[in-house]
Amino acid sequence: MRVLITGSTSWESHAAIRRELAKLSSDTIIVTGDTPGIYAHAKVVALEFGFAVDPMKKTNADYRAFPGEGWKGLNVRMLATGIDLVLAFHADYGKPGCARGTQHAVTLAEQAQIPVKIFTQ
Repeated sequence: MRVLITGSTSWESHAAIRRELAKLSSDTIIVTGDTPGIYAHAKVVALEFGFAVDPMKKTNADYRAFPGEGWKGLNVRMLATGIDLVLAFHADYGKPGCARGTQHAVTLAEQAQIPVKIFTQ
């Protein structure tokens, strides 16, 4: 199973990540991006659980495809790797003007009929 963990660059709660990763099978592969916050914490916790981690970084092509918003390209590419589940962690999810990257990833996942779980704490 490939699980995308996405969310806030200021996310600090390892407990929430641990709680959700504890529910996954041992053959899970965690896919993450390249920013601080949720991505960095997800990598640490995933390795504690012994999960394989597939970290992905924004590329020049992402920035060419989405000028000024390379994170959109990264979201598209991460989801295209065969994601089975998206775990989204963002305290401001659903608030107007907030969590743009997280909402983008969630919207793309929902359009692709990939299950999504959203956590605000």
